[in-house]
Amino acid sequence: MTIPLATLLNLAQRPGEIAGLGPIDPALARDLATSAAANPKSTYCVTVTDQQGHAIGHGCARPEPKNHTRTGHGPPGGHGPPGGPGPPGGHGPPGGPGTGLRPGFTFTASGDDGPPGGYGAWRLSTGVPGRPDLLIALDPIAIDTCDHRFEARGHDPGVKLRHLSEIRHATCTGPTCRRPAQQCDFEHNVPYEAGGRTCLCNAGPKCRHEHRLKQDRRWKVEQVTPGTFRWTAPSGRQYTTEPTRYPI
Repeated sequence: MTIPLATLLNLAQRPGEIAGLGPIDPALARDLATSAAANPKSTYCVTVTDQQGHAIGHGCARPEPKNHTRTGHGPPGGHGPPGGPGPPGGHGPPGGPGTGLRPGFTFTASGDDGPPGGYGAWRLSTGVPGRPDLLIALDPIAIDTCDHRFEARGHDPGVKLRHLSEIRHATCTGPTCRRPAQQCDFEHNVPYEAGGRTCLCNAGPKCRHEHRLKQDRRWKVEQVTPGTFRWTAPSGRQYTTEPTRYPI
């Protein structure tokens, strides 16, 4: 399930989304998130989007170490998620005590350094008593330019590279395909054996059908920018696929 952070914190009424089902009511999205929080095996990731809803940053949560020391109110040298809520006036987290809202999720700056060029390091609390806070470091996702920071040395991508590719494009990058990225191949636009990088600037998810179609010499596929693909059919007609637009 994907839910806008402002909706999760009860600061907005924007719909969530369930893969394969579609948009869901904001209240239902919050209820489902609260139910998921009761299960210690639930996992959480945060995606930063631009004004068009394209993913430009992403990080997955890990439990806060028991000996972790909290320092400061903001990530030194980092940036807050664009449009994301921060501590009002630099004080208590949204949805916290004194706000009149039911106990639940909070999202605040951790005070730790985030990844270089990323969007800082943050703390997510589910509000479940006895459950440790979760720490999230937000890495940048290559959309227009790429610094190759997640490039793999060999043909196969690392876990993070594959995951970020699937966040940038939640479905197959074929012009008419909507197969979930997790069910697709990690496909090199310029083949690895021809010198292509195993990197966000030269890859994207493609279902097996579109993967084979792209290898047909009558078709041409260009990765115009790291996040944009241009398909040219044998007829000469062109189709452009962009990164996924998430609900904002």
